[in-house]
Amino acid sequence: MTNLRKRVFQGLAWRTFVDIGEMLLQIAFTIILARILTKSDFGLVAMALLVNRFLQAMTQIGFGTAVIQNQHVRKEQISAIFYINATINFIVSLICFLGAPFAANFFKEASLVPLVRLLAWVIFIDSLAFPQILLKKKLKFGGFSVLEISSLLLTNILAVVLALKGYGFWALALKYFLSRLLFASGVWFISDWFPGRPSFRGIAALFRFGLDMLGSNICNFFSQNLAAIITGKFIGVSTLGAFNIAYNLAIVPAQKIQSIFTAVLTPAFSSIQSNVANFKQKVFESLFSLGNIYIPFMIGLSVVGPNFVTNLYGPKWKEAGLLLIFLAPVGLFKGIQHVLNSVIISRGWSAVIFRITLIETGVSIPLLFAGSYFFDITGLVIAYLIVTSFSFVLAVIYAQKAVADSSLFLNATKKSFLWSAIMASGVLFYSIAMPISGMLMLITQVFIGVIIYSVSRIRFLTPAERNLMR
Repeated sequence: MTNLRKRVFQGLAWRTFVDIGEMLLQIAFTIILARILTKSDFGLVAMALLVNRFLQAMTQIGFGTAVIQNQHVRKEQISAIFYINATINFIVSLICFLGAPFAANFFKEASLVPLVRLLAWVIFIDSLAFPQILLKKKLKFGGFSVLEISSLLLTNILAVVLALKGYGFWALALKYFLSRLLFASGVWFISDWFPGRPSFRGIAALFRFGLDMLGSNICNFFSQNLAAIITGKFIGVSTLGAFNIAYNLAIVPAQKIQSIFTAVLTPAFSSIQSNVANFKQKVFESLFSLGNIYIPFMIGLSVVGPNFVTNLYGPKWKEAGLLLIFLAPVGLFKGIQHVLNSVIISRGWSAVIFRITLIETGVSIPLLFAGSYFFDITGLVIAYLIVTSFSFVLAVIYAQKAVADSSLFLNATKKSFLWSAIMASGVLFYSIAMPISGMLMLITQVFIGVIIYSVSRIRFLTPAERNLMR
């Protein structure tokens, strides 16, 4: 158990360092690109990625999660899964390539055809990054973590150069394509795995687990992307560009939470799931640690969002700042839900994840359409927040069932929510009362928020909570 604890903390340290670095680099480069490119450039690439992600969801059968969760899978079965997954993804990439004109017709944007055709092959390329699954299963995060941040850095530098030379939306598209290609190529050099002779005997259980995850992934695509689809289809490419900037600011931290915590905790939780007391304690520690930083960060982002976007991205992105007010809480709930989902999955309850996302999708369709129809983009993002909150509550309920404790989530996070709300109130009062604006207002907002939360949170830590933070 000591060895597991050591590997978990090493994994968390790697993922925290690299993913926070990635997030900061991505935000910094997006700020640069946002000042060079137009809202329509961002909107067009967002449309192409929606098509890519939809078809990619059709291929995410959950084999990777099944391999990580199953403690008895053999190397011959892993090889079989790799070949099956790569074949499926190649076929879907080809379908995406050939179907590009239909996507362009759906969004009524002829420029989408070459974009969709380029990004179609990312689906197949991602399947070739299969060795990362085995590295995650063994909690070996060092090599491919460095590879991720290196790919991000190189391709973003290239994107800035291309944008300055007038390549427009191609700068964004090539950045995405080349980053996935570099990562998929490099991960083979840092792993000691190569597919051998496959054995298809005994993989039925992995398929059943994976198919539950497939259904979940398809529903999850619509729950995650329906707002963007409606925006691109009915509101316009320029508004989609603003939505995409705000969405990425809100959701990128949630994605990093998924990468940092679930990549490490899913295999760790899976290995101790039979020890209920230990399992429960590790879940509590994870939620408590996450809540202390992530909850105030996202609530603070919602409060300072308009000022943050206008000052750093430029006045033309003011609409994105207003959308961030509602999308930051969406990112908050989704980030915590990634951890809750890893708790549920580690118990082998993939069907539960499917049910949650199925219900979320069913609720989101009428609400998002109604919100956008009556109140345009503002109504859409408010409806999106309502739907996300509903799904989050379901995830809390099932995760607590997984650890047999109906109050675990509340006990782990209630103080972080309380003091974050007090922090937000203080920052809002300051913003209204002080006759300053611009970058000075943003800097002082952040400073005051950090002081209020840090002092109050540390002041009221219990002895048990202090031990967890050591």
